[in-house]
Amino acid sequence: MFAFPPSGSGPSLFRRWLPFRPSGLELVAIHTPGRESRYTEPAVSSVEPLADEIAAAIDEYAERPYVIFGHSAGALLGREVALRLRRRSRPLSLFIAAGSAAPHLVFDSGLAEADDETLLDALRDFGGTPADVLSAEAIELFLPCLRADMALADSCRRAEPPTAADRLDIPIITIAGVDDPAAEFHGDTWALWTDAGTAEHVVPGGHFFPFENPAAVLEIVAGAGSRPGGPTAG
Repeated sequence: MFAFPPSGSGPSLFRRWLPFRPSGLELVAIHTPGRESRYTEPAVSSVEPLADEIAAAIDEYAERPYVIFGHSAGALLGREVALRLRRRSRPLSLFIAAGSAAPHLVFDSGLAEADDETLLDALRDFGGTPADVLSAEAIELFLPCLRADMALADSCRRAEPPTAADRLDIPIITIAGVDDPAAEFHGDTWALWTDAGTAEHVVPGGHFFPFENPAAVLEIVAGAGSRPGGPTAG
C-alpha cells in the first residue's frame, strides 16, 4: 500500500501505523519534496508535475497488485497518481480516501496566501499541531511546506460532473472521522469519481483520525484486501 500523508506532513507520520499493520501488508509512505530529509528541496505547489513524478516512481517499484491510501490533501494527490497509473493499466486495485472532500468540492481556502498566524489558526481548528508546541525553527521549516501543500490541494479542484477520463475504474473506499469538522463533505460525494463502486466508513476521531485511531483504519484496509470484488460499507 502506498500511503500519502496530509498537508505539511511527511512519511514518518505513518510510523504510528506499524504496530497495527496487518500481516502481509507492505506499507510504503510517499515522501515529497520540502519535508523531513528532503527539507532542502522546494515543496511543489502544483499537482501535475508531482503526480507525474510519483506515478513514474511507483510504476518502477511495484509489480504486484497494490492500493493507494491518502489522507486529506494526500487523498487528492493520491487520486491524481491513481488516475495516471490506471491509464497505464497498472495493477492498482483500490483507492482509499480518508478525511478528504471529493475533487469537485475542493474550495479555494485562500490559505496558500495567508499570513503565518492565519495558517496556524486554520491548522489548529482542524486539530493539527498547535503553534505553542512548535519551535521558531520548526515553524520556519513547516509553514512554507504547508503553504505549498495548500496551493497543491487547490490545484486538485475538478469540475462536476467528471469526464470519463477523470474517473477511476477501480473501487473507492472513503473513511471519515466522526468528529471531523469537514466530515459532511466526505462519503458518497466520491461516488462520482469512479465507475467501480464506493463504500463509506466512519470511525472515531477528528480530522487526523488515521493517526489518532490507526487500528480502526487498518482494520478497514485489511477487510478490503480480504474481499473479492467491490467494496462493502461498514
